[in-house]
Amino acid sequence: MILAHPFLRQLILATAVTTSLIASGGTLIVKNKKFIAEVAVTPQEQARGLMFRQSLPSNRCMVFLYDNDEPRPLWMKNCLIPLDVVWTDREGRIVGLIANIPPCPPSKGDNCPTYGDQFIARYFVEFSSGTIARLKLKVGDRVSWDIILDDGRRVQLPKQG
Repeated sequence: MILAHPFLRQLILATAVTTSLIASGGTLIVKNKKFIAEVAVTPQEQARGLMFRQSLPSNRCMVFLYDNDEPRPLWMKNCLIPLDVVWTDREGRIVGLIANIPPCPPSKGDNCPTYGDQFIARYFVEFSSGTIARLKLKVGDRVSWDIILDDGRRVQLPKQG
């Protein structure tokens, strides 16, 4: 999954095969369920997202971190698996969600739709398809995490009460 920013498209094509998996991460909690979280912070990590992954276990997710609130549309180019995505505010409150976003494999080229353009969010989280239904997630639910970035910085959202 990548962002719908045209300047990132060329970067993706140049780095898609050589970029390693995102190493930083931690734990994400939603509805008292723990997930092993990978994190995308840099533009390169955010552009790569879950591209070319053959699967995403139901206990894993990817968190995309930003410093401001704005629309965060997703572009599923080169994504091989369906995903559930939640968009959150800076406190981890879900402001939007879309279940079962279909993959858009390389054979489709650039002909892939965007999703979530309507949500103003600070962060978003990609889960394996079926997570939203399984946990009965809805707007207003809270997500929390404790993540250690590659540079050693810790990023936390308040733990759920």
